[in-house]
Amino acid sequence: MTEPTSSAGRVAGYDALILDAASRQSLACVRSLGRAGLRVAAAECFAECDPLLPVLSFRSRYCAREFVLPSFAADPQGFGAAVTEFVREHPTRVVLPTSDGAISAMAPWRGKLADLGCALALPPDPVLAVTNDKDQTLALARKLGIAYPESILLHGIDDLPGLLAEFDFPFVLKPTISWTGLAPARLQPTEVVNEAEAIEVITRFTGAGADVLAQQWMSGRREGVTLFVSGGEVVASCGHIAHRTSPALGGASILRESMATPPDIYDPAVALVSAVGMDGVCEVEFRRDAQGRPMLMEINTRLAGTLENAMCSGVDFPLMVWRWAAGLPIDRHGGYPAGVRTRWLYGEMRWLRDNRRRVGRPDSTSRGRAIWNFTREFFRTPHYDTLDWRDLGPARAELRITVAAVRKSRDDPAADHLT
Repeated sequence: MTEPTSSAGRVAGYDALILDAASRQSLACVRSLGRAGLRVAAAECFAECDPLLPVLSFRSRYCAREFVLPSFAADPQGFGAAVTEFVREHPTRVVLPTSDGAISAMAPWRGKLADLGCALALPPDPVLAVTNDKDQTLALARKLGIAYPESILLHGIDDLPGLLAEFDFPFVLKPTISWTGLAPARLQPTEVVNEAEAIEVITRFTGAGADVLAQQWMSGRREGVTLFVSGGEVVASCGHIAHRTSPALGGASILRESMATPPDIYDPAVALVSAVGMDGVCEVEFRRDAQGRPMLMEINTRLAGTLENAMCSGVDFPLMVWRWAAGLPIDRHGGYPAGVRTRWLYGEMRWLRDNRRRVGRPDSTSRGRAIWNFTREFFRTPHYDTLDWRDLGPARAELRITVAAVRKSRDDPAADHLT
């Protein structure tokens, strides 16, 4: 498309501003839109911008401008104001956040961006209210007859004795809301194997402003499906198996494989997003129990860590999101190949390190088996997050980040640098 220019002849506007530039999801978006011929800017919080280390999306050839923002954790008002001011000064068609923190900070600015002719690429606020709260999500699933693990809602540590009368260890504790704004990072589901661990996790979650959902631990395979909904119709989907995540329980996807989505996952996923009034992209996650029955875990109304797998399978969700937000038509997507494996090598190294500390706990394996699983993927998985031979800058950036983390770990073995 033809770009607007200032009187000085320089380009004044952008087709998209991608937030969370340090994340792999945002890098995938920058590359997708850039290859489509769109002019893309990328932004990241100053808290994520180590002056000695590069930011992934800033090193992409498709990033036309890099922009540093206030922290959405420490100053969400300043974060939203800075994004809005950028759009005011540089007319931008779509703003796309990819993290829970950036979504929370930007949602109140939707109207102000619209006044500037810019769309915030998020589902409607009522959808976010339900999907961002796991307790509300499960209440809706219960009405629809969608199975999920046996769950008990805890409001504080005083509810623990009643929980221990119902559940045996190990079980899982989840914050009802992953991003509360009162903690510096997203709250992660955590398995607990004794009462002391349960007390620590409940205290940490409630101290960050979230109620706690206790659930039975599911031991089966993690499966999910990413759906794109437009006008109440699913126009694209891509199923996946999450072989490994970091952290091991409910963390970022680090090794995944595309699959033909089985009906016992696809049908309840579509029923759930239809009931919630979904518009845009979302990922519905399940985990199978010991008998192989799928149990609903959560719904993410954002581009998630499995995005690279969908794109390597030929389903370009970022471009669909941009066209949807820009008010352009979206063609129905056809099929995609099953068995496409993708891997985040940095995350795999982190998983290997963490597994050594977790042997014997849920979702862990022996150290020897972990090393074998890590090594054999070099022969099984052809696609790596951040690595693109047409755009090598981000891969070089991640290599620098990895080397720096390893060096710090050697200097201070007690510290946690592979984060």
